[in-house]
Amino acid sequence: MADNKHAGGRPRKGSLYWTKSGWRARITVDVDSVPVQKSFKLETLDKQVARVKLRRLLKQHPSIEVMKAEARRFETFQEAAERVIDESPNKSKKTSLDRLRLHAFPTLGKKPVDQILAGDIRDLLDGFAKGGASKQSCVHLRQDIGVVLGDLWRTDVLPSNVVGKVQIPKGAKVDKRERTVLEDHELAAYLAWVTPDKRERGAVLERQVMACVARTFGGPRWGDLRAWDWSFFDTSEDGAFTVGWVPREKTERPQAIEVPEMLRPILRRWWVEQKKPTDGPVFPVRRGARAGESRQGGSQARALRRDLVRAFGIHKAEAVTYERSNGRAAILWKWTEARPMTPRERDLLTETKFTRPVDFHSFRRRFKQALAENNVDLQESMRLSGASSAEAHQRYLKNTAKVAIIPAGALPSFSMVDAETPEPGNDTERFCSGIVGRRDRDRTCDSRCVKPELYR
Repeated sequence: MADNKHAGGRPRKGSLYWTKSGWRARITVDVDSVPVQKSFKLETLDKQVARVKLRRLLKQHPSIEVMKAEARRFETFQEAAERVIDESPNKSKKTSLDRLRLHAFPTLGKKPVDQILAGDIRDLLDGFAKGGASKQSCVHLRQDIGVVLGDLWRTDVLPSNVVGKVQIPKGAKVDKRERTVLEDHELAAYLAWVTPDKRERGAVLERQVMACVARTFGGPRWGDLRAWDWSFFDTSEDGAFTVGWVPREKTERPQAIEVPEMLRPILRRWWVEQKKPTDGPVFPVRRGARAGESRQGGSQARALRRDLVRAFGIHKAEAVTYERSNGRAAILWKWTEARPMTPRERDLLTETKFTRPVDFHSFRRRFKQALAENNVDLQESMRLSGASSAEAHQRYLKNTAKVAIIPAGALPSFSMVDAETPEPGNDTERFCSGIVGRRDRDRTCDSRCVKPELYR
């Protein structure tokens, strides 16, 4: 019988060697308590795959025959995905792996990669879309699966990448609702607010600084804010903050931008709060075992909207005094509804039929809209905001909440200021006499005249 340890408890070891037919593994196993060196054909030309198979073979197996079968066996999709994505240089690989674990592994995880067909992936995406996933979510999931199978195809493990045959389901929903944005006076009200709960002031101040940065300093995305480091600023002048580098998640290349005057004191205050660091994340993890490290994910959108509800006076704080276990008195702040939301506040803070609530990406949207409102040309706007394409940039400029003004040139060339209500018996003549414009008042009305009954 083969075991995963030699006599005496020493762990089994093995090595790889190359032959004309591909990689093989040489492993010393104990057969009837006798150390025997065995060779196993791994059925692969790729060394990385061979290493994975060697690790599998070094685990406990009941017999040499089972080890030979294990050597020939293809990786399961889960094994391949965890290996390929873990070795990927992609910064969002944790997000990709989490998405596969949640949506792909339950159906494809245990399946050998050589047995995965285009129909399997198509059924997976169809079920994902029917479950309410958006079109963009389906695109991401398809891309994640394609990364794994594409790597296996490029290393000659698979003859093709079947993901290329699979299209995004037509029934996948597309969320076309606009993301609401804070107007400047609303942002000013938020920045002026100070929470009465001293335990929350640090977290609230951090979100206020994030909001200022996202609104004024190149419209960074949430991923850009997480990746921001103090080394991106020259702090040698005791926090002058004249120029800074903005990380760009999409382009993976930081962008140098002059820091606006209004943002400099805010950044300096936050820098002083953090004990004037020269490097390290600007917005680190605040609590737990990873406190001080870079954020890896998560969202601050709910916390931001909770701040706004309180800053706008929708909720009010009540101090509740209680006694601690050590006998000392302490204050707990309880928030209760003070008034109902206005229609504008509902648009900002809740999902509606036409809008999505405000989050940190809303500040990027507002930054781009402000550039357009100030007649900054397209190329310069894209450069300042780090946009990857003109098409993507244009989507940010839609703002149906803003009152649209019809230009005078698009209106008729006459005025209806003096139009009067028609009198019975002389409707058309009376209506036309009120129109001031290019037409001659004395001209007899004909069939082309505007019908007066439309204006009664």
